[in-house]
Amino acid sequence: MHQTSGEQARRRAGGQPPARRRAPRLPRALRALPPAPRAAIVFIAAVMLYGACVHVVDLALWGFRSRTWAPTWLNAFWNSLIVLDSLSGALLLKARRSGLHLTCLTMLADLASNLYAVYGVRHTTLGTGAADVILLLAFGAFVLTTAPWLHRHLPARTRP
Repeated sequence: MHQTSGEQARRRAGGQPPARRRAPRLPRALRALPPAPRAAIVFIAAVMLYGACVHVVDLALWGFRSRTWAPTWLNAFWNSLIVLDSLSGALLLKARRSGLHLTCLTMLADLASNLYAVYGVRHTTLGTGAADVILLLAFGAFVLTTAPWLHRHLPARTRP
């Protein structure tokens, strides 16, 4: 009887079949949601976590005042988004309503700060080199318009 190379390798390894890699599983509360709200929450959480990474890179490469043209308080706010965006994304991935609330508040503050930077500090318009702000506006509109729908699908916090 001829053995394949896979069978020979298993026999040498103690007869155990090779271990399969399991795909990472979503938290139980997130898996319990219907597919559409789950997809929206995962998308929003991914973008929030991406935003945190962008701010970490800015801080690492350019320091606290990554935008020298902006006032110190505005740079401080943008640096604080490292924590706010990370926390928002993590809470959303745990299917927490508090994550949705924090995401909405963070987006409102981020939109206000970026629009102030465009119009109040730089005295420009959205069409002049502010593609990132336009994308932020689109994402903010998505978050804020889907928030009531998502809120209905997220479980209310239960006390132990």
